[in-house]
Amino acid sequence: MRFHMRAIKIIFWLLLLLGPHTAFSQEGEQLRIVSLAPNWSHTVAEIGAIDDLVGVTRYARFPAEVPLRVKQNRIDVVGGFTDISIDKITRLEPDLVLTATGLQLRLKAKLQELGITVIHMEESSLEEVYAKISLLGKTIDHQQQADELVASIQSELKEIAAEFTKQDSPEVYYEINYLYKCVPGKHSYMTELIELVGAKPIFSERDGIAPMVTWPEVVKQNPDVILLPMWPDATGPVFEGPQAGSGTTTIAEVKSREDADKVNAVNNNAVRFIDSAVTKQAGPNIPQAARLLAEAIYAGH
Repeated sequence: MRFHMRAIKIIFWLLLLLGPHTAFSQEGEQLRIVSLAPNWSHTVAEIGAIDDLVGVTRYARFPAEVPLRVKQNRIDVVGGFTDISIDKITRLEPDLVLTATGLQLRLKAKLQELGITVIHMEESSLEEVYAKISLLGKTIDHQQQADELVASIQSELKEIAAEFTKQDSPEVYYEINYLYKCVPGKHSYMTELIELVGAKPIFSERDGIAPMVTWPEVVKQNPDVILLPMWPDATGPVFEGPQAGSGTTTIAEVKSREDADKVNAVNNNAVRFIDSAVTKQAGPNIPQAARLLAEAIYAGH
């Protein structure tokens, strides 16, 4: 039986390498998928493969069925996002592992060295997100559901964009991290979403997914709106020690920064929280993320 399962995994790996138009399907054998990012867990469930999920992270919130199955011990938790246990993953004997962003590239490489098949999403653009959803569908033989999901996201975004064609274009500073001061850059789908709702993300011309900036640069740009990430059970801010940069910050902390009184967003009480558990998930929640961004940017209008 162990040899049989190993043979299946080898076939699965070869099919994935052959190209995006191949699919893996072994009648009578259920796939074992480990998702190392919440957006992947949601995507797997959305295209009808939740029964194949055997491992997720503790941040997997969507759909509600995923944390419910975790609570029922039907799906294992293998860690958070950057503190994932490879031993826990390998014990689950996965056919496929799903990773995301540059923070998991080393983990991806280690898993591949172990002979584990990995699909990785950089979250560099909406087109890349669509392509990876499609690749997942082809790989696990859920192509139609994947195509329908992509079409649904695209259709909803088109409708949302039409609502904001005549809006003013406020300049937005989306502070991904309060300590490292990184923002959505040229190669981030978040930049596309902010622009889609008629706003202008400052520093969006900078290369990368999340380029670093400085607070003096922010002051000089003088944004109209400042967005801060927030999520359930968020802690922080922490400026010293091994936990520095963890959690999120507060509106009061932003207002206390040097020269903050020179920033329009501060003076007009436009420093706002946004649920990053939704907005930073490149998957089925993308349309909801766009709407949350619009609500936060245009609050009070």
